[in-house]
Formats: sequence, C-alpha cells, structure tokens
Amino acid sequence: MGEDIEAALDMLAADLFVQSTGCVSSFGHFHLALSHGRAQERLVMKLMTDPKYRSIPWDRTHIWSVAEHGLEPGHPDHSMTHWRELAAEPGGIPDEQLHAIHAHRPDAASTYERELIEHLEWRERGHDRLDFVVLGDDLELLRGIDDPMGRLVGSSEQAERVMLTRRLLNATRTIAIIGIGHPGRKLVDTLRADRDRVGLSPEVGTLRWYLDAYACRCSEEEPQ
Repeated sequence: MGEDIEAALDMLAADLFVQSTGCVSSFGHFHLALSHGRAQERLVMKLMTDPKYRSIPWDRTHIWSVAEHGLEPGHPDHSMTHWRELAAEPGGIPDEQLHAIHAHRPDAASTYERELIEHLEWRERGHDRLDFVVLGDDLELLRGIDDPMGRLVGSSEQAERVMLTRRLLNATRTIAIIGIGHPGRKLVDTLRADRDRVGLSPEVGTLRWYLDAYACRCSEEEPQ
C-alpha cells in the first residue's frame, strides 16, 4: 500500500520495470496487457516521464488490450488509441507490437486469440503466456469471464465488449490491480462486502494490489 497515489503508482511502476527487463533478457520480448482507465493512464505517463523507468525496453514490448467495446481501431475512444499516444509514440514501440482488438467485427474474439497464440506459442512451454496485466476498478474485468470451450478471448454480452478470459488472465506471470482515490475506495468497499466479486486466481503467477491510503480507509482525505 502506498500512502498516496504517486507512491502506489511508483510501486507498480517499479515492479513492471523489473518484470519487463527480466522478460526481455529471458525471452526477447515483454508482453504487457492493459485495461483502460484514468489510473492506468497515470501509470503509463509515470513510466514515460520518470527518469527511474527511462530504460524500460519499449522497443521490445508488445501491448495488448484486456477489453474493448465495439469500436474500430483508430476511434478516439478505442483503448489502443490512448496507448499509442501515451506509450508507443514517445517510447518508440513499433506498430506491429501494438495489438488492437477489432471489436467491431463479429470474429473479433477468435481473431485476437489467434494473434495471441501466434506471438506466444514459440516460447518454451510454461512460459507461453502474458507477462504483465494491469487492471483498474472495473469489476467485470476483476471477476473475469469464463468460456465453456476454454478459449483465451471471449465476448461479454452484459458489457457488449470483447475481453480476455479468466483462463488467459490467470495464466499471466503478474496481475496488477490499481485502486487509488475515490474509485479505489469504492472498489475496496465493494470487495469487502463481497469477496467473490474477484474471480481471478493466478495458477502459477502472482496477483498484486496497489492501493493508496484513501482507498484502504487509512486516510479520510482523498489524494489528488
């Protein structure tokens, strides 16, 4: 837990930095999946501007989306539009390493699954998985969706979006959940009342929470 928002984000940034350099050293690339939200944007901006993280190997990083509403890539509200602007352009990530979900297409889930497999299957068995996933206060993503066929990407009819399934998320090397400020406190209060709202349970990786004092009700003053 961090005392304020910046401390919580700094702990997450440091863990991501270590994971990225280690994965590039071991496998040649780092596979990072991001859900979209204000906290995640603040994290990426910290990674791009803080001198401590300047040496993150962005040119060897693949960015994936955790979920996407039925938008075409390039739309201002498409998550990859934000990651292109905040990370890819300043970090020099090649276009072919930005993996957008074409959620406006009927075959979006199966197409994205094939793309994931294509980029991960060459790794040694047991390491053919995402390296780092960053989630925010989206309860549906924290609960995850199951697919009866065991697929890696599925569709949520309730939220009308294409999402990575619980099977894929639980196989990830590290799942990081950000809970900061008012959204973080709301998330923590919800989970205190119903712990089953989080369906993620990593198989061989780790699940880590990055919370500020306000989200944990250790402070009554909301940080900015």
